[in-house]
Amino acid sequence: MLTGMGGSVGKSIITDMKNIKLGGLLLLLLGVHTNLYAQQTRTIKGRILTVEVGSKEKQPLPSASIVVLSKSDSTLVKGTTSDKEGRFTISFQPQSKKAYLLKMSFIGMQSVYRVLKDSTSVNVGTITLKDDDIQISEVVVTAKLKEIVTEGDTTVINAAAYKTPEGSYLEDLVKRVPGLVYNKNDKSLSYNGQTISEINVNGESFFSGSKETALENLPADLVSKLRVYDKRSKEEEFTSVDDGKKNYVLDLQTKDELNETWLTNAKIGFGNNRKKDLEGQANYFRKNGDNISLMLRSTNRYQNSTYKDNINNSVGLNMTKKLGKEINLSGSVNYGLNRNGNLSTTYQEQYLTGGNQYSSSASESNSKNKTISGNLFGDGKIDERTRFHFMGNFGLSPNQSENSNQNATFDAPPGIDQSNLFHDFESIPKDIRINRSENRSLSDGQSNNYMWMASVMRRMDEKGNTTVSLNLQNSDTWGTNKNFSLSNTTYYRLKDKQGNDSVLFRNQYLQSPTRNGTWRAGLSLTQLIAKKVRLQASYNWSAQYERDNRDTYELSALTSTDTFGKLPDNYEEGYVDSLSNRSRSRLNGHDLSLGVNYNDTTWMFNAMVVVSPQKRTIDRKIGKLSADTTMNTVDFQPMMWLTWRKKELQLSLNYDGMTRQPSLSDLMPLTDNSDPLFITRGNPDLKQMFTHNLRLSFQNQAKGLSANVGWRMEQNSVTQVMIYDSQTGGRETYPININGNWGVNAGANWWKRMGKSFSLRLNANGNRDNRVSMINEDRSQEPEKSTTRASNLNCEAHLAYQPTWGGIDLTTGWQYQYSLNSVNNNNTFTRNYRFGLESYVDLPFGLQLRSDATYELRGGTNIQKDDENEILWNAGATYRFLKKKTAELSAYWSDILSDKKNYTRTATSDGFYEYRSQQIRGYFIVSFKYNFRTMM
Repeated sequence: MLTGMGGSVGKSIITDMKNIKLGGLLLLLLGVHTNLYAQQTRTIKGRILTVEVGSKEKQPLPSASIVVLSKSDSTLVKGTTSDKEGRFTISFQPQSKKAYLLKMSFIGMQSVYRVLKDSTSVNVGTITLKDDDIQISEVVVTAKLKEIVTEGDTTVINAAAYKTPEGSYLEDLVKRVPGLVYNKNDKSLSYNGQTISEINVNGESFFSGSKETALENLPADLVSKLRVYDKRSKEEEFTSVDDGKKNYVLDLQTKDELNETWLTNAKIGFGNNRKKDLEGQANYFRKNGDNISLMLRSTNRYQNSTYKDNINNSVGLNMTKKLGKEINLSGSVNYGLNRNGNLSTTYQEQYLTGGNQYSSSASESNSKNKTISGNLFGDGKIDERTRFHFMGNFGLSPNQSENSNQNATFDAPPGIDQSNLFHDFESIPKDIRINRSENRSLSDGQSNNYMWMASVMRRMDEKGNTTVSLNLQNSDTWGTNKNFSLSNTTYYRLKDKQGNDSVLFRNQYLQSPTRNGTWRAGLSLTQLIAKKVRLQASYNWSAQYERDNRDTYELSALTSTDTFGKLPDNYEEGYVDSLSNRSRSRLNGHDLSLGVNYNDTTWMFNAMVVVSPQKRTIDRKIGKLSADTTMNTVDFQPMMWLTWRKKELQLSLNYDGMTRQPSLSDLMPLTDNSDPLFITRGNPDLKQMFTHNLRLSFQNQAKGLSANVGWRMEQNSVTQVMIYDSQTGGRETYPININGNWGVNAGANWWKRMGKSFSLRLNANGNRDNRVSMINEDRSQEPEKSTTRASNLNCEAHLAYQPTWGGIDLTTGWQYQYSLNSVNNNNTFTRNYRFGLESYVDLPFGLQLRSDATYELRGGTNIQKDDENEILWNAGATYRFLKKKTAELSAYWSDILSDKKNYTRTATSDGFYEYRSQQIRGYFIVSFKYNFRTMM
């Protein structure tokens, strides 16, 4: 009995021991697995600070470069940048028995290295980077200051490497940086061919990112570094998914010594030709992004037309503020008053199968526009996993304008100087005249708008593998325009009952109220589906409406031309139903998108497709004719972006396609003959249009080289068929689909610093376009295709010498434009050669002399002898005095030789155009400016 019990107990003990051993083995294996898994990923955390110059105060250093290097050969393993608070976290997978270094750096500062231990989690604590040499227990390397470096996806430009004259604005600095191009005419800014959409200061918005405000108002000596990068949206930052849409910004990093300093100046200047330039500024910036700026200006210095009342008045207030650590706010308010007048002429050759048509016009116009606008942006945290973002803006814009013009059309070149054509009109042979019109108009309008948007984003788990966002948006635009129009048109090939030239006289008043608005709501989901791979899906609903009316009243029988611009009490009796219209439209749409994103230190891939089913309705009435239609359509938008990068090399391939429905007004089969020389009608058979864009770009910052090539093609392009009336010279247009519109472009630039004082920059770009339209001179025949092949080539070389006593810039350029049209083989060309010299010298006692000169040699179709050459020479002098040179007296003489000419030439698929405007020939202005700085 006992023996049996002992055997049972022994078996039980043995069994328990086996279980214990098995459990211990499992625990051991689990521990080994956990340890091995932990060793696969090593995480380093820390914070980067910098010391303010002239003080002991430390500030967070955002966008510092943190990289993990192989200790044996300095091979890059992983990289990141510090956030706005200077903090960083970087994880990588180490290899067995291999040592690693952590490098922390910022352009112009010392690079700090730390040897990483084998621990799976390393906190390096707080690291302070300084400009001067220091000795610390770790290895310290003083980095050589470079002009341009690449830190991840960010290009960092050292402003100190590009010397500008004292008192220069940011615009002067930008034009010295290789790859940065600012077009003052259209206010566009680009870097290596990529469009820059906004300008920030210390990472935060400045006047809503306005490029013009920053470039033409901020002093160049405010900036220590310029950073160019693709700024992520709030949703991209939160989800870590790149949506493929490029939003390049130029971020200005202010100098440390100007941190928490009020920079204030006031300027007053007067000159001949009624020139004046009054300006006041106050700017305050902090390294953490806080800023406040007030700008006031009243000037006509850069308005060079001969109109005596030109003026541009503006007041702007911008502010950015952090409320604690969780909420950021920024906003601006602006007021502007612009009065501008102009005298201009236009010459046009219209390509026709039976022989070209020629027209000339002369116009005198003036306008007065007021604008009041404001905006507010905000974002912050609700908790550690939830963020919110909102924005809103508004605008009020009353405007007035007056215009007088004459226009004439011929079937042969008139053979008279365009500037005097209407003075010598009677000398033009009658057999080539088609029509002549004299027009006068007065316009008074008001436009208003607002927009607001709010979004909430939440991570569904601690790691952020799943995120959800919700957004809501509303906008509305409304206004009205009241217009008086007086016209007298003579048709030389149409006779009245008495056999005289037919004349059409109109004295009209038009009211055009409009309103349109949009509501939009959306939901998006982002999910980590594999290591470094995220899937994104979203749905958006939108509703849009438009109301557009035009009421026309004929006043010829109710008033006289002497009272033009005054509305008679009984004006409603002149209502013209056939020249009035009503238009209502609504759109309900759904956007469904699906995308995938992959991103590591070498490759980044993003692909997305958007499908947009829509229901569109329109109800339109022109005169007594009316039509309505409802359409159900589907649009597609595929996108793909691939980037490879290694150290300072980067190669990117980008494709985006988009379908677009024809406008509802183009689809309506109604005819609008309110302008007898330009009649329009719709086409209900229009099809969907598909646009393709492909771009390949390359950058090597170490070699100062960048290049890009692009291709564009349109399927089912919507173009206008033009039916010409040989008797009246008028035209009737209607839209059709056509294929054959495409274009290619390419560009490259190279720059190199030679020694300490010389730099060389070479730029070249060109494009080739194929543009197609349709023309018809006989309604009984099918329209004939008109194809224009246009080429444009530009080359430029820039040599800069920047010694300590001043600077000399030499530029030379060549531009060639050529177009060939298939109708009668019409061809035009323009060839420009340009040579420029810009220089300044700093003399003793605070005196600086500046001068720039440009010689341009032109040649081409229809270019007159007087327009072939142009020499534009400007000169100025500045004297700085008082303590710390805070006061300056300057004189500037523009266009000393009075030789500037202003005209533009373009070729399209249906004709050749040349535009000229009158300008004052030079001016002289004397200014006094006082600068002072106050530390807070």
